[in-house]
Amino acid sequence: MIETIFEGNKYRFCKSNKGNYWLGITGSGGLYPGNHCIAPRCAWPQLQTQAIADGHALSDFASLKPEKKERKQRTAKKSNRPSISIF
Repeated sequence: MIETIFEGNKYRFCKSNKGNYWLGITGSGGLYPGNHCIAPRCAWPQLQTQAIADGHALSDFASLKPEKKERKQRTAKKSNRPSISIF
């Protein structure tokens, strides 16, 4: 869990399958969104810079990669020759 203090407010970085975001934990004033609310996107680069300065690695902020799905084989293509189909 990555937590950082920026402009007197405490924020937490959250990773999920849908995306990454910063949550406000405690504080008031400035760009603070409120307790357990997502911080404004304009503040995210500053929060990340502050967290790196606090000792967290840049790789901690990388997004989770989606799983690779196997491709389904296509059905056989019907020939262009005239044919009779019997069901």
